[in-house]
Amino acid sequence: MKIAFHGAARTVTGSKHLITLKNGKKILLDCGMFQGMGKATIPLNNDLGFDASTVDVMVLSHAHIDHSGLIPKLVKEGYRGKIYCTPATKDLTGVLLEDSAHIQENDVRYVNKKRAAEGQPYVQPLYTLDDAKKATERLTEVKYNEWKTIEQGVELLFTDAGHIIGSACVHLRITDNGKTESLTFSGDIGRYRDIILRSPDIFPQADYIIMESTYGNSLHEMQFTTPNHLLEWVERTCVQKKGKLIIPAFSVGRTQEILFALNQLELENRLPKVDYFLDSPLSIEATDIIKSYPQYFNKTIQKVLEKDNDPFKFPGLKYIQSVDQSKMLNFRNEPCVIISASGMAEAGRVKHHISNNVENSRNAILMTGYCEPNSLGARLQTGAKEVGIFGVAHEVHAEIGAIRSMSAHGDYEDMSQWLACQNPKEVKRLFLVHGEYDVQQDFKSRLVKRFCRC
Repeated sequence: MKIAFHGAARTVTGSKHLITLKNGKKILLDCGMFQGMGKATIPLNNDLGFDASTVDVMVLSHAHIDHSGLIPKLVKEGYRGKIYCTPATKDLTGVLLEDSAHIQENDVRYVNKKRAAEGQPYVQPLYTLDDAKKATERLTEVKYNEWKTIEQGVELLFTDAGHIIGSACVHLRITDNGKTESLTFSGDIGRYRDIILRSPDIFPQADYIIMESTYGNSLHEMQFTTPNHLLEWVERTCVQKKGKLIIPAFSVGRTQEILFALNQLELENRLPKVDYFLDSPLSIEATDIIKSYPQYFNKTIQKVLEKDNDPFKFPGLKYIQSVDQSKMLNFRNEPCVIISASGMAEAGRVKHHISNNVENSRNAILMTGYCEPNSLGARLQTGAKEVGIFGVAHEVHAEIGAIRSMSAHGDYEDMSQWLACQNPKEVKRLFLVHGEYDVQQDFKSRLVKRFCRC
């Protein structure tokens, strides 16, 4: 077999890996969108790197847009096969792709107004809402821990990756030219002792492994400190400085962790009595989907559910649905916490909130996850004194912070633990993807020392 990496190669987003068998069959693992890559983002997303109509079957590891976001483009350009994923991934991917389509259409509408004024031709979105709906019709459920034939000579097994609800490690058993070999694709590896989800599963021995490496040179803080860190930021920003705390958060995974931590503080009677706004219709819908899969929660959450039937909601939390409601938050003078997507602050309502609040020293912006180096979130974290948002330069006077304990990606110890179930002598090749190149080099050195003592 041949493996071509069309995304997440020495970078973190755009996961797309194409397997070509000797018999000509092609299997696509993920079809993700590039995010936060600066001016290169649009050209990268405009070209899949292969002919969509030649792909025979696709497997989706999980719903995050950097793994699923170009599926509508894939279908639009001629893919006619099924897209295999877990049941929860199917539900989440549907709402995420429709939201992404809305963003594509709105962005193009804004750009075309400017182009029309300048006498330039219109541009088209990557895909439309109709394209997204057609793509989601191809999502096909496969349960965890059940082998399924997805193509002649190709069997699929999903094991729990522990990254977000429904996330899976992909295992293929491929018989090609009379020879059977096994390939494992990690997708995104979650954290052992996650505050909400079960730990990643062990998996069958593989001949070839494609493995993510996002935090291959990092150790995360312990997650039990998250509520205390959040409390410190709420007290300093909202209680002491009477300002607004803006928290960019991915709609799936990170938002629910924040809500759970705030709920924990409320149950302990430690949560300050200010208003908390979840300003993201997508996050609200995603939270409802996640609550419908309690069987994927770990034992800690199962115990919480015995006393609290909704661990993601608490007094003082208000849901913001309409655009007008979101805009009204700009006119509030009272202290409050605003949780909004997207996590890298590259799109969505949170970008507007940052634009309206970043110049006020009473306010704070708290990042809660990985940010591509060129993204707005990364520029804020690295100490930029001025940032451009919607074409307008803003001086940064708000306090900028980050909580590293909230990453849904495993650190190098988690990833090494995930790999520990394999006999390294039987692994013919291991490919590192989904990581910055310098991080991958560090992680490679760690893996060699740990698993190749020869």
